[in-house]
Order: sequence, then structure tokens, then C-alpha cells
Amino acid sequence: MAKKTTKPPDKTAAKPPKSVTRVTPRPNKETRAGSASDQSQLHLPDGMRDKLAEAAMANGRSLTDEIVHRLAQSLERDEAQKLSDHFKAQGDRLAKFEGDVAAIVEQLRRRDD
Repeated sequence: MAKKTTKPPDKTAAKPPKSVTRVTPRPNKETRAGSASDQSQLHLPDGMRDKLAEAAMANGRSLTDEIVHRLAQSLERDEAQKLSDHFKAQGDRLAKFEGDVAAIVEQLRRRDD
């Protein structure tokens, strides 16, 4: 019987694994009394975990707190942008209304002359 020889797998073709970080946010006042906090598994691009860890250390936070802080800031910016867009649309409507009123006032003045 012939002996089978197997070649070791080509390690250069394999992709390096991406860093994985477990995020367990600290429960806030609302979740302490309720259910346990949510947990998520993040697949971060290469190098991002190290950058976040450096930022966390510089800011005096844990890695989890740094991630949660940055996500919260991003969500707050999104909400602020939505509010800004809403106010701009309202301002545009008000400007159009003022223009319409001014046109009506001008017509009434001409009619009274």
C-alpha cells in the first residue's frame, strides 16, 4: 500500500484574522433595574482596535467606554444634522410665506392708490 503524503497548507495565501472586540456597555439607570445590557461582537478593520485603545487610554476610558462614547457622539451629530435640516426647511417656508405676504401687501397698496 502506498503511503499518502500531504502537503502543509499554504500559509501565505490565508488572510490574517480581523481583530474582534466584545463590547459590553455599562448599564445605565434604566437598564440596571431591567434586563442585562446588550452585548455585540465587532469585527474591526486591521489596526482600528489599536487606535481605539490608544485613544481610550489618552481619554482615561476603557476600550468599551471609548467605543460607546464615539458611537454616541456620531449618533448625536446625526440627530443635530436632522434638526438643522428641519429648521432650514422651516426657515425656507417662512421666507416664502413672508415673500407671499409682501406681494399681497404690495398689490393692496397699488389697488388703494
